[in-house]
Amino acid sequence: MEHKQQKLARNAAIYSFFSLLQRGLGFFLLPVYTTVLATEQLGIISTATAVISFLVLLFGLSFRGSVAFYYYEYKDQNLLYLKKIFGTSVIFILLFSTVGILLLLATEQWVLSVLFENIAFTPYVLLSLISIFLQPLYFFYQSVLRAKQQAKKASVLDFVYFGVMIGLTLILILGFNFEADGALLANAVASFLVFLISLIGLRKEITLCLVPSILKKVLKYSLPLLPHNISGWAMNMVDRIMLNAINSLSVVALFDVGSQIGKVVNMISLGVNSAYAPWFFDQVKNNANSKKNIVTVTQKIVVLYAVIAVCVSWLAPELLKLISKPAYHESWTVTPLIATAFVINGFYFTFSSVFFLEKTKYLPFLTISGAVVNIILNYFLIHKYGFLGAAIASLLTKIFFTALTYYFSQRIYHIPYNLKAILFIIIIGAGLSAAPYFFQPLLEEHNLWLVVCVKLLILATFGGYLVFKNLSEFKKIIQKRNGR
Repeated sequence: MEHKQQKLARNAAIYSFFSLLQRGLGFFLLPVYTTVLATEQLGIISTATAVISFLVLLFGLSFRGSVAFYYYEYKDQNLLYLKKIFGTSVIFILLFSTVGILLLLATEQWVLSVLFENIAFTPYVLLSLISIFLQPLYFFYQSVLRAKQQAKKASVLDFVYFGVMIGLTLILILGFNFEADGALLANAVASFLVFLISLIGLRKEITLCLVPSILKKVLKYSLPLLPHNISGWAMNMVDRIMLNAINSLSVVALFDVGSQIGKVVNMISLGVNSAYAPWFFDQVKNNANSKKNIVTVTQKIVVLYAVIAVCVSWLAPELLKLISKPAYHESWTVTPLIATAFVINGFYFTFSSVFFLEKTKYLPFLTISGAVVNIILNYFLIHKYGFLGAAIASLLTKIFFTALTYYFSQRIYHIPYNLKAILFIIIIGAGLSAAPYFFQPLLEEHNLWLVVCVKLLILATFGGYLVFKNLSEFKKIIQKRNGR
């Protein structure tokens, strides 16, 4: 048991490290995009990325969600049958992706023209379709590696994909004066590379076949997961497509830039959650004081996210002045809303683990509800407020979704969170994050670096104290747990 826990913790640490590294490297593309590309070009990249992620989910049919289940079901009992399951899955993914691409090409004026509105087919849509065809197999192979607990191999492969894509994007845009087509070409090349690696890696894991009875079995398990996965995408990515359809590509770019800065909170929370989730399960199963520890740690984590949200919200206006053209400077107005949304989402991460205590049946209903609310809010708020409307929709959706999931999570496994204290932290954090809406216009005439220094001094004084205090208490809890 101890060996398994150590391996779980090690794998969580590996995934967390590489995830943060990849997202950090991706974040450094932002100055390149905002200093070199026009807003319309960045809007093409943002919209295409959203469409690619949607269609890759659709064409993958959530087969990767079945990998771990069938792996642990048959790896010891019937390895040959397991290889047939994986082989059937691989063949069907390739066939379905091929048919899907052909159907998209045949219905270009009805489907592609809607998804890629205002975007030329050549080269942008064509390059996107290449990535869409290649990526489902790559994600399936990643799921096989994760199921086999080959964390290093899975993370390195993921890093190769992101490294090649980012490196080639920089070369094409900075060295050869490409624009949005350079970023999409880099994505297609990186997708082709990991597609080949996946084919090679899967050769020992599969038996090439297409067995109808096995296919029916896999589809029966995987298809119910598809609405949940697509709904998760809709809660986080559909706003780009709707902004483009309702407004323009330039507005998509402004929203995306401000969102990327606000999503620093999400980047941190994803890394924290990689370590928190296994700790949560360990507490529930092995610690008599688990609920008390979970309550305390959750509150400290929310404080951390709130402090980060305030920091990025305050510094976003000056950061954009340093790394972007004037056309992007107003993007900072999105950041406080998105940062606060992901503070709330970070709180959701801390209690959502209970749904994986054999209660995953609730997840499709919850995510579909969140997706529907997000689409409705985006439709009305974008029409009225433009890219700020999309940010407001994101915040309101996170509030709705977190409240709904919190209600059900407490019914499944009650944990006595100090909800008043957590709400107080979130509200105070939101208020402080929103403060630049009021004081930023007064700072425009002052020296940029003076403003940055004053803001950093204030943030370091108050934010640093809060983080230090809460992290020290968090450390004591972990030490007590290890010494029990």
